Amino acid sequence: MGLGDDQLEALAECVDLINTGRRLSEDSSASDELGDIRGVIAFARRYRVENRSAVRASDVPRLRELRGRLDAIVVACETGREERAIRDLNALLGETGAVPRIVTHDGRPPHIHVSSATAPLADRIAAHSAMGLAELIVAGESGRVRTCASPQCDLVFIDLSRNQSRRYCDSRTCGNRIHVAAYRSRQSASADPAPLADPAPLAGPAPLAG
Repeated sequence: MGLGDDQLEALAECVDLINTGRRLSEDSSASDELGDIRGVIAFARRYRVENRSAVRASDVPRLRELRGRLDAIVVACETGREERAIRDLNALLGETGAVPRIVTHDGRPPHIHVSSATAPLADRIAAHSAMGLAELIVAGESGRVRTCASPQCDLVFIDLSRNQSRRYCDSRTCGNRIHVAAYRSRQSASADPAPLADPAPLAGPAPLAG
């Protein structure tokens, strides 16, 4: 599957954004990475979002709200409800003022920005993430967004494998954990002693000869 750098970056940002919320459901003691302005700025810096100094306190709850909506869109893609995903993506893109244009900044070559640099920071992050999902759907590849198959993990990932065979967010952790558990289960089953057969009934005394 051939994806451009812009789309790959948008999808990585989208997955990362959604997973900041999903990690909270995995660990009730975890703090929200997007719980304050510093967290929002750090996330924006990770994906080289321009004009980060324009961040406002209102971007914190706004980005968490948009994160939840993107998560719901991913669930719709996973469950085959593509029409629902398209409807919600269009609504989100319209609400965040998406106006794609070609820009250059921070020494980067020309690339696509989905919204104006003057739009709220939360809206810009969410619009860029949403556009990555939108392009995936248009390409007929919405099935590539999925949740990790490990029972202990709920994180989202994009399957970029040729035959869409990837099952885990990280084969070195979640995938390996499942394989080890399956191996131990087989070893345990083979080590169990076979059940003892019922003893044969004792033979009675031989009949006397007549």
